[in-house]
Amino acid sequence: MGFFSSKSREEEVDTTQKREEVQVSKAPEVNRDNIKIPTLNVSILRDTLKVKATIEGKGSLIIGSSFDGDVTIDDTFFLEKGAKFNGTVHAKNIKVSGDFVGTIYSTVTEITNSGTFSGNINTNKTFLGGKVDGVVRSIDSIEITSSGEVDSSECKSKQIKIEGKVKGKVVASELLEVTSGGSVEGDIITKGIRTEQGGTIIGNIQTYDASVHGEELDFNSNEDISKIMNIKPNDMKKYARKEEDKSIKRVPADKK
Repeated sequence: MGFFSSKSREEEVDTTQKREEVQVSKAPEVNRDNIKIPTLNVSILRDTLKVKATIEGKGSLIIGSSFDGDVTIDDTFFLEKGAKFNGTVHAKNIKVSGDFVGTIYSTVTEITNSGTFSGNINTNKTFLGGKVDGVVRSIDSIEITSSGEVDSSECKSKQIKIEGKVKGKVVASELLEVTSGGSVEGDIITKGIRTEQGGTIIGNIQTYDASVHGEELDFNSNEDISKIMNIKPNDMKKYARKEEDKSIKRVPADKK
């Protein structure tokens, strides 16, 4: 009896403190704001406007209405909650809190928890907190937050961190990290995996090898886009390909 109760009171207090410290360190971040809403040199389209146009210029653009067309700007593009966009955007930063259908080229892209996206994302860093259906290609990193739900035919980057839910094909050339509560299901190609207790990985897992999977990751170059994104054209060649011709059937390298 004395043996099983031999732990001192000080040890019990110390253990409790450590457990509380761990719980605090794992507390989820709330309302992360990775891209600040622009306040200077801003053009705004709001209210009941329904716009069909092509916009090119300097500065930032906020859309709070319905827009159909293409936008090219050298600063921040922000689609407000409740707004709708159909087209292509080239911008330094892109933040989506409304409904976006089309293609994105940027240095940083954020889909907030109120945002939905369908199409192709080509960027440097990506934060996904809303519902995403399409292709996501990000040079440095992709982070799917706890509110993010991604269904992707290709979700590809050097490092991918999943706190939410991902289905489809996931390619991490360096590291795939699945945190507690996060889940990934599908075809997984990665060089390294880090999984916290409570994280879920279901599917076919392959070790990333550029010589084997290189054809699957073939991209087209676009120097104009690379200038806007402030990255090297060679990186655009690897990561920012245009939409695939759906009439072409791609055969995986391991099935040739």
